[in-house]
Amino acid sequence: MIPENQETTLEPAAAMVQTEKMAGWKKPWRRILDNPVILKELRGRMRGRQAFILLTLYLGLIALFIVVIYNTIFGVTGIAAWDPSARQTAGKVIFGTVVLLELLLLSFIAPGLTAGAITSERERQTFDLLRTTLLSARSLVLGKLGAAFSYLFLLILTALPIQSLAFILGGVGMEEMVVSSLMLVVTALFFCTLGIFFSSFMKRTLSATISSYSAVLASFLLLVLLFFMIAYLESTSYGNFPVRQRILTLAVWFLISINPFMAAVMSEVILIDQQSLFVTTSPMFGTGMTFLISPWITYVSVYLVLTMSMIVFSIYRVKRPDR
Repeated sequence: MIPENQETTLEPAAAMVQTEKMAGWKKPWRRILDNPVILKELRGRMRGRQAFILLTLYLGLIALFIVVIYNTIFGVTGIAAWDPSARQTAGKVIFGTVVLLELLLLSFIAPGLTAGAITSERERQTFDLLRTTLLSARSLVLGKLGAAFSYLFLLILTALPIQSLAFILGGVGMEEMVVSSLMLVVTALFFCTLGIFFSSFMKRTLSATISSYSAVLASFLLLVLLFFMIAYLESTSYGNFPVRQRILTLAVWFLISINPFMAAVMSEVILIDQQSLFVTTSPMFGTGMTFLISPWITYVSVYLVLTMSMIVFSIYRVKRPDR
């Protein structure tokens, strides 16, 4: 038996341990919220009209496309709205359209939010003042990145009710929702970091913005061009040898996996046809290869590695004194 006075002393100790555990979980979030750059950027962005106008246009454009697609499926084609198979098809089309539109819009909104993050401080001649404060280069870069990514995350969340229309119609599972949301979050984070990357070592906001959007366009165009070139080589006599054919197949699959639109479409095709979320087990491109990783896994892994690399380089550039 424990004495009564000892029980009373143990209760505050247990409460203290529980409080310390909860504080340990809250430390990362507290560090994020204590970053003055995040608070300043978020307040400045959300108090202005630009944030709400962009949010309205973003949702309005997606909703307009959904209305057109819905009317096309059930109005123009004459398919009965009560047909279960037609409803499932409409649900898949609406869901895929929303995801692809979000990928496209985020790819072009994100660099514009961060391309002037560091260069604007240089243009206003406040960068040197920031560097003389106790604010570290890591806090500055992560603060700018966190504020822009928070706004993009808000865009992703506000589009979820439109995506949920696919659940009403049917044909879309929870796995597709989770994978698509993960790809959208990684895409937003990567392109935000891309703008920070160019802004960290350029002097002007205009130059950083042009470089960011040029990199986005070049990556999409070069990936598509390389995809068709490798696919052509695979179909010619150059790809007749088994080793070359396997190498070219892996190269084509990798290019598909690092393109956001191709990766999303191919991951959906594999999930529908083979009911597999992680691998494909059917022969690809006429080869004997029957085991390939689903494109969304490669996409998320590659873009997270690139994102971390650009964050490290941006912090290094901000630390380095201007010459």
